[in-house]
Amino acid sequence: MGDHQLRALRVLACNSRMRIMRLLQERQGPVPVEDVAAGVGLHVNTTREHLDRLVASGFVVRQPEHRTTRGRPRMLYRSVDSAASATVDSRARGHLVRLLLDGYGKPMESPLTEAELAGMEWAAELGCPGTVSVNDEEADAEEQISALLRHLEELGFDPELERDSMQMSLSHCPFADVPSDRKSVVCASHLGLARGVLTRHEGPLVVDELVPRGDGDRCVLRLAHV
Repeated sequence: MGDHQLRALRVLACNSRMRIMRLLQERQGPVPVEDVAAGVGLHVNTTREHLDRLVASGFVVRQPEHRTTRGRPRMLYRSVDSAASATVDSRARGHLVRLLLDGYGKPMESPLTEAELAGMEWAAELGCPGTVSVNDEEADAEEQISALLRHLEELGFDPELERDSMQMSLSHCPFADVPSDRKSVVCASHLGLARGVLTRHEGPLVVDELVPRGDGDRCVLRLAHV
């Protein structure tokens, strides 16, 4: 992956900017910063800073409002062809397509292990060199959590950590439309991805299991201490 793509994905590694992108995509037209701020629940100045980052990375365009009266026109913002979602999901889908094709026609028990291993390899491609232990269990665990949250945010999974239960909820799955008989492959690759990230960052935490969303609205990664 090139430096430009990495910089763009880092811009999206922020829940607030992802919320802004979703709002702009839903509105499907130019929106003033005040309306964006109200829609995502942020201060106008904070929203403008996020929009500036999105504009600089090519996910959003800025244009002056057309006015028929005198006065300084407001700046309006709109998303560029759903660029953020397309970029995030296309990276992930490339891995998924390979897994599904490799497993096509095979019993489901066969490709699951390969899918998890592919997910761990995927973690090695995320542009993060990993970290070594600082011999402080709490600090190492925080580094592991931060790295996992960061990568899952970059890929569009909208993770939320519940520290008391050490569970990470994934509110969005780029592969929600995959046929149900192949969802086990998708989940196995995500499990491998999460385990791969934690392995690359030395610390006491491991991924115990990934619980698919089933009838709920989100998947859950359950973390555990070694």
